Amino acid sequence: MHDDADTPGRHSAEAETRMGILALAVKNRSEAAEAVNRLISEYGELVIGRIGVPYRQKSLSVIAMIVEGTTDALGAFSGKLGMLPAVKSKMVLFDSTVPGQ
Repeated sequence: MHDDADTPGRHSAEAETRMGILALAVKNRSEAAEAVNRLISEYGELVIGRIGVPYRQKSLSVIAMIVEGTTDALGAFSGKLGMLPAVKSKMVLFDSTVPGQ
């Protein structure tokens, strides 16, 4: 039997979820875009919103995502993105005192 908690982006009803911001800096967009977009799609149920901005002066693409999920799922998502060549990822998680949590 397959548990939803094992599926990227899914979590069981009992698992505590956290909200946060996942920021990416992508150095070589032409080489990294396909892999980055594939992972964002794979973990799409964690993503509430996303914005991407080219930072031409630094030859970077910056992506910011508002995310919500279990700490395990969010860590896996951020970690897989950060392991891609030319991609740096940083996650900021809000504590449980965020309104609505």
